[in-house]
Amino acid sequence: MEYYVNVPLDRLEERLDFLVREGFHPEIRMTSVDYLMSLAEADFERLRGLIEKRSLSVFTHGPFFGLDIASLDKSTSEYSARSLMRGLEVTAALGGRIMVMHTGFLPFFSRGGRRHWFRNWSQRMPVIVESALELGVALALENSWEDRPEVLEFLLDVRPAGELKVCLDTGHLNVFSRLPISRWWKVLGEKVVALHLHDNDGLSDDHLPPGKGTFDFRTLINLLKTCDPLPLIDLEVDHEHAVEGRRYLESLFGQ
Repeated sequence: MEYYVNVPLDRLEERLDFLVREGFHPEIRMTSVDYLMSLAEADFERLRGLIEKRSLSVFTHGPFFGLDIASLDKSTSEYSARSLMRGLEVTAALGGRIMVMHTGFLPFFSRGGRRHWFRNWSQRMPVIVESALELGVALALENSWEDRPEVLEFLLDVRPAGELKVCLDTGHLNVFSRLPISRWWKVLGEKVVALHLHDNDGLSDDHLPPGKGTFDFRTLINLLKTCDPLPLIDLEVDHEHAVEGRRYLESLFGQ
């Protein structure tokens, strides 16, 4: 079974030896849009060469800080669209086939604000989806502040129909939703292509290793045992805790 750990794009090269030594693959995180925009094609060719030399597979986490493609503020939405487009280009250049993205949805919108936000999403996302298709990259929507799976289910329904996928984040689910993983999986499981696995106490998004908080990993692993193929599994924890987290998950898979 393959496991991934998240690595910021600007630290990828320095973390390659760790990845190889510990048997992980990188989920490349595009934390800084400024850095992302500053890189040239030659930079990505060099990085891809280093990745391929080590026989690593990759997927990416697109830019997300402050982004909201459905924002009611036009300048924010336009900047978000440019950033996401750049993220897709970089994902393809590095050999990735999946890019995770945050939706920007906030559950405390007013009813009126929510209607406007959903309308903007349905109008603006098709262009992003079409670009992803042209580049051979699947977009996976990650639950962040969404409090129930039906929000993501609604957001998946854009044209081209069926092309958006899901990345389930266990830590976000544990803090921002009152619903169990079984309910999320029932609604979204067929669309899940990636998992961000980390733990917390249900109050703060602390990114603890699996098994160090209150998330119900036992139920999740039992659900995953029915999957073929498995979603990509990313340990979204500090690297010094990644081996510990993997060991805990493998103990559950073995039961």
